[in-house]
Amino acid sequence: MAVIGTIRKRSGLLIFLIGLSIVLFLIMDATNSQGSMLKGRKDTVGKVNGEKILYNDFSKKYEDNLKNAEDQMRGQPMGDDQRNYVRTQTWTEMVNDLIFTKVYDKLGINVTGEEMAELATGENASQYIKNDQQFKNPQTGQFDPAQVRLYLTRLDQDPEGVEPGTVRRQWLKFETLLKQNQFQAKYNNLITKGLYAPTWMAEMTYNEQNRFADVKYVFLPYGEVNDADVKISDDDIKKFVADHAAKYKIEDETRKLQYVTFDIVASSADTAKTVQLLEEKRADFAKGEKAADDSAFVKLFSETPFDEVYYDKDKLFSPVKDSLFAYPVKSIVGPYVDGKSIKLAKISDRKMISDSVHVREIVLSFANIKSQEEANVKFKLIDSIIRQVDTLKQDFGMFAAVYSDDQMGKMRGGDIGWVKQGEKEKYYNDMVFFRAQKGKIYRIPVQQENAIHLVQVVEDRPTKVGVQVSYLSKEILPSPETERTIYGNATAFASANQAQAKFVEAGKKLNAKTVESLKKDDFQVQGLGSARDLVKWAFNGKKGDVSSIFTIDKKHVVALLEQVNAAGLPEVDAVRDRVKQEVTLEKKFEILAKKIADAKANTADELASKLGKTATDAPHVSFANPGLGTAFEPKVVATAFAIAKGKLSAAVKGNEGVYAVQTLNVQEPAKQTDYSTYTFQMNQQLQGKARYASEVQKKLAKLDDNRFDFF
Repeated sequence: MAVIGTIRKRSGLLIFLIGLSIVLFLIMDATNSQGSMLKGRKDTVGKVNGEKILYNDFSKKYEDNLKNAEDQMRGQPMGDDQRNYVRTQTWTEMVNDLIFTKVYDKLGINVTGEEMAELATGENASQYIKNDQQFKNPQTGQFDPAQVRLYLTRLDQDPEGVEPGTVRRQWLKFETLLKQNQFQAKYNNLITKGLYAPTWMAEMTYNEQNRFADVKYVFLPYGEVNDADVKISDDDIKKFVADHAAKYKIEDETRKLQYVTFDIVASSADTAKTVQLLEEKRADFAKGEKAADDSAFVKLFSETPFDEVYYDKDKLFSPVKDSLFAYPVKSIVGPYVDGKSIKLAKISDRKMISDSVHVREIVLSFANIKSQEEANVKFKLIDSIIRQVDTLKQDFGMFAAVYSDDQMGKMRGGDIGWVKQGEKEKYYNDMVFFRAQKGKIYRIPVQQENAIHLVQVVEDRPTKVGVQVSYLSKEILPSPETERTIYGNATAFASANQAQAKFVEAGKKLNAKTVESLKKDDFQVQGLGSARDLVKWAFNGKKGDVSSIFTIDKKHVVALLEQVNAAGLPEVDAVRDRVKQEVTLEKKFEILAKKIADAKANTADELASKLGKTATDAPHVSFANPGLGTAFEPKVVATAFAIAKGKLSAAVKGNEGVYAVQTLNVQEPAKQTDYSTYTFQMNQQLQGKARYASEVQKKLAKLDDNRFDFF
């Protein structure tokens, strides 16, 4: 009661504190919400020279490109990798548009409507148009502008089963690419025609290539200084990297990762359980008397579809194929492991099969059919031929000679001779070898030719034993218990190795993999495939972080963020191993160069005498062949031409060691009056570099890439 009384006395204070808490909570929530809202309002995927690429614009273009890609794949499923490729392609297109639209405008480059018409339907049409099979004359096989014009009149006539607007969308995309290519070609031509080599440059090149020098040199190999005698500090490495900034500068920030994987695979207990499941079906599987029974059973219970084909021993790929040809028909072989599955194999049938069959055919092509009405006429013709030949026993050869669209076969009454196993596409092959009755006509669609073949087997010659096999199979999958155990192992590893040193040490036992240079816009991780979430974690973390568990392609992955490499000059830790050897050579050069300087020699022979070396003669060296013996030493040869005749050079840092060189004689080239050969060669080289002009424009552009915030 006393406590209650105390609370009543101070109820005003209590109400105030509760109210204050509520207000503070609301303020905090509002602040967080405002932050989220501000973040949500972020609508800029990137900037090019200050111009924004808005998220909505990017998304629309991406969806358009994705739609075009899906149209080209003709219903095939599109994976994450392909979508990521389209997204990257979209970004590149939008960046290039913003860069080059201004470049083209500034240079006065334009592509007119008349040009586009010529590129599409003119005699000088683009090679992309000319190479397209649908724009060639069916009779001559040559490009026909009339075919393009006919196609353009039918842009809104989509084939049956195709989403409305597909044909027009594809053409507009193609037309855009055609225009971009024309802009690019004009730009490249402008650059190419503006590059040339003047005569004085050709003359200088001629002189450099044909000037020869006789030299004598003293060589001190780097190996004379032991690696152990060279002390290298972090400051040495840092200075070397700064002095060679162009070589080591990082254009894009990267991350270095180590990761270990825990494969989600079945245990021996899971394998035993899968075997047991198949054994429970063995008796029912054995009851089937006919292939049709086996086909029905397999359809209900197996993960391997029934295959009616009879395979000879050379074409049957099975670890138990010897047994399948030795055991009686209806025998069951197994269980056995085949890849990732356990199988029971039943010999459904065995018979003699042919290596080849004698076939004749009538080919009815649909390649030039332009409407459904024309197609219906063709189908009626096919039905009529089958009825006349198959039912009324009319002459096959006569119909082939009149109606077949295969010109060679037509002249032979449709006789195409002996067809070998596997020579035709699978449906055709299986029909004539395993289902067809001699003399009967079969209708076989051949998609590659856009045609229907009316096929008749004239004769076969069974020479080999073939076996028809039914498979009762089940993939060996990890059970929930196994998956929990594997996940637990990954969790235990992550928990026990949060420190970088411990992760590295423990990772050695699990064959940890290293990713040296992961970029911000990467979707693929070496050794893992598509792993965008891991990439985003790496770029949101700090050096030494250990990840939680990522599940990627049937693997649990735990990663260590080993190195953070910001854009610009790298940290010492990131390049120590890579730079150490070069810094070591730099230090050795300083030691050996001091020996040469301290000798105070005036000639190569004098220097050799003081250093206990031998001076080596090198006659006839040149810029065109900058070698000293077997060593490639352009710096030494260049020094020989730069110093005065008879003078000994200072120490020169070579590839193999340190040199001091003395020029004994220089042979000047004969004077020329015509340098056109050199001018031509140099012009070719210069114009070959014109293709890099576009890359230079991209390098000069100021680019802000914010895609990481969205994707």
